[in-house]
Amino acid sequence: MINWDKELERIFEDPLFADVTAPQKRITSSDRLIAGFQEILAFYETNGRLPEDNPAETSLYHKWVGLLKSEKKVERCRPFDTCGILPQPVQTVEEPQPEYQPEPTKKEQLEAIFDDPLLADIWDTTNLGGLFDIPDYMRERLNARKEAEYVGKRVPCEDFDRYENNFKEIHQGLKSGKYRLIKFSVKNLKVGSYFIEDGMIGYLAAFDDEGLNKYGDRDGRTRVIYENGTESDIKYKTITKNLSVTGYSVVDCTEITDEELQQYFTISDNDIESGIIYVLRSKSVRPEIKAIKDLYKIGFTVTSVESRIANAKNEPTYLCADVEVVATWKVYNVKSSTFEALIHKLFADVQLQVTVDGHRPKEWFVVPFNVIKEAITAIVAGKSIEYNPQLQQIIYLE
Repeated sequence: MINWDKELERIFEDPLFADVTAPQKRITSSDRLIAGFQEILAFYETNGRLPEDNPAETSLYHKWVGLLKSEKKVERCRPFDTCGILPQPVQTVEEPQPEYQPEPTKKEQLEAIFDDPLLADIWDTTNLGGLFDIPDYMRERLNARKEAEYVGKRVPCEDFDRYENNFKEIHQGLKSGKYRLIKFSVKNLKVGSYFIEDGMIGYLAAFDDEGLNKYGDRDGRTRVIYENGTESDIKYKTITKNLSVTGYSVVDCTEITDEELQQYFTISDNDIESGIIYVLRSKSVRPEIKAIKDLYKIGFTVTSVESRIANAKNEPTYLCADVEVVATWKVYNVKSSTFEALIHKLFADVQLQVTVDGHRPKEWFVVPFNVIKEAITAIVAGKSIEYNPQLQQIIYLE
């Protein structure tokens, strides 16, 4: 009997078939769509924002705008959206739960049944309506229940062009220091304010205040615009609940008074010079070091910085390479051990993990220089802060 499997293997092993390859897959419009979307994702991951309508980014910008205009294209790209830049299809947000009520007794259940207005309509001979006609007061009750069960959903914002430039200004302000992030507080959530929820900037455009609820909290429907071009009519109480877990408020630093600056940064006779805080950049030629963007050493010295780094190329703490002095600050009333402990704790998540000649330097961090400046200023001023590496922002806790 012929073994066909072996016969086929023998045939295809013939040298005549050596050059036979599968035909190249033709690029479909869908493939080009995904490829274009991945270009946009790469731009977003590099720049922290979406492409804008300018000569350098016009191609990506029009790809992005064209994609958003087609629901079909958006849904096709959604599985590849690792950065969450596409509008959310339907996002339900948890609404306040009803107050817990103990289970009624059997007697109370029977009384409730016989006291139900629906039964009164059945026995009322003057009621000419049908058995299944719903009275006006019951219809009002049902409408109120529907409203309570309604949850806010994000939908495309039709007039987003009115708000787009403002979001860009907030991004620039956070980088320049004009704005800063503080731990969320309800007092900062008002019409015209910006906040960050799960890494996305939101703007409270309107609030239909319904007054205080039975718990003494303000509530009502809102209009919230998000930087990705969507909006929601989420309940005010639900926003505060969500932001209290993962949210931050955006505040304007120009509101800091001259008195505050005078208080923290004026030297008096009672101030004692502690030393110098310095920020260094490595001149290492090692590829794995040169390739790291925003790599800085943050240290404290009571001697001159020049003498401290004179032998840098031979010391593991300086990555056995020469360094460049980026900035220095003369500080007062700050212990070196306290400052170094605070810096290490603040930037622990972005500390460089590297071993040089058997040593592990602890003062190198991968963090933007403007963030370092803000952190040092806050520490010297005695502010309570933390660092969010995803947002690359200092968060003020009070």
